[in-house]
Amino acid sequence: MSFPKPPFKLNDEGKGDQVLLDYLKQNTSVSFMSKETRKLLNEIPTNENLTKARDQLLKKVWPAVLKDALKVLKKNDPREWPKGKDETIGTFFDEASLGVTELQEVLRGFSDFEGVMYGASPESYRDHVVHSFRVWIIGQGLLKECFDGKLLTDAKLRSVISQQEWECMWALVALCHDIGYPLSQLERLNELARNALTKQGLLPQGDLRFTFSQQMQPFHDTLIRLMASKPVILAKSVRPPKGEDKNKEEKIYVTHLQNKYYMKFLKSFDNLDHGVVSSLLISKALVYFLESDLCRDWWSPLTEEDARQFLIRREMLRAIASHTCPDIYHLEFNTLSFLLYMADEIQCWGRPTLIKLQEEPAGIMNGQVEVKEFSDTRIAIIITTDDEAPWDDKQKEAISKNWIGRLRKMLRLAVGTPKLEKSYLLFQAQNKNNQTCCLELKDAKLRGP
Repeated sequence: MSFPKPPFKLNDEGKGDQVLLDYLKQNTSVSFMSKETRKLLNEIPTNENLTKARDQLLKKVWPAVLKDALKVLKKNDPREWPKGKDETIGTFFDEASLGVTELQEVLRGFSDFEGVMYGASPESYRDHVVHSFRVWIIGQGLLKECFDGKLLTDAKLRSVISQQEWECMWALVALCHDIGYPLSQLERLNELARNALTKQGLLPQGDLRFTFSQQMQPFHDTLIRLMASKPVILAKSVRPPKGEDKNKEEKIYVTHLQNKYYMKFLKSFDNLDHGVVSSLLISKALVYFLESDLCRDWWSPLTEEDARQFLIRREMLRAIASHTCPDIYHLEFNTLSFLLYMADEIQCWGRPTLIKLQEEPAGIMNGQVEVKEFSDTRIAIIITTDDEAPWDDKQKEAISKNWIGRLRKMLRLAVGTPKLEKSYLLFQAQNKNNQTCCLELKDAKLRGP
């Protein structure tokens, strides 16, 4: 079963997970996945709700997919894994050195704490672990069927990112984009505890507070700089790469700090938005990100391949950080950052009941989505909730501001906005009572709440 091409519906008659599992289990669905990982996937019944398979996903499939993706990314780095050296170089590859185990412990702690946030038992609450798997599969299908396996970046390099690398990058982004969520919710927990316990005559003696250590500030600043930088050509070297034409010039690069991104990501970090926190957590855990290149000066510029590997890492971290930072605006639909945002919104069934958004219609948690169009210039998505009763004023405001309003801010007037003149976008929410709220980009005009 191939992933459906637009127009198509997801979670029609409540069968969203079955469609996704059917697609994922096909041998051609994900190019980088190993036989061992496919075997783990096949142990999950196709008609199973992914929530019931949560422990299996968390303990087995999640780390297996990450290991596969990281291994393939390293195999596509000729600095680490020269072509023709598979057998000899491969013996140096050690899964234990990737940092996936450390990241898995972060996810386990996240999963355990999430039950506290939602005030539900571990057996029944709807969690971000399963949500991340759904986002991964949806985005994987959209990447291959709608974007031909390739996305855009803001850097022009001779050596492009391959389709298989984009798939690996997407897996890491989708499966890790929410792991920083608990920290962003602490203040809400404090507020609820104060409201509840003071009414019982108890006086607060302090809040539940956590912060990163002072020693890690340079580490975090370096990573935010990495996310906010781009590779640019410094000069052309007369010395060609080893093994290539001696008359061929090699470009050398440095990384340039894009100040707009830097300030916005700093603001997002100050707010402890879970996107930027997630980027910092995976960078600390995974050795792959600890080995990123970033030019602090021009004394040791980057080669073409150095710049390409920097870009791969930056694209992943930037996409994760951007999905909760609406200050970042978007000019293209076929980027890793925009794909994550849209796949995150398309995955509208079985989502966690966020306490701070309880004024939203309850039926949105069991919604259906219709993807009418999805391409580099045209996107049309309609989400239908299960709400039978009409939305009241508070519910309308919640959808308008907290949901669709974020997308409006991401497509706002800014430098380069005229690039969207030839693009079309429709993002609409509706209920069974025929009430709608939508944002539409059409004929170079943005209309909506």
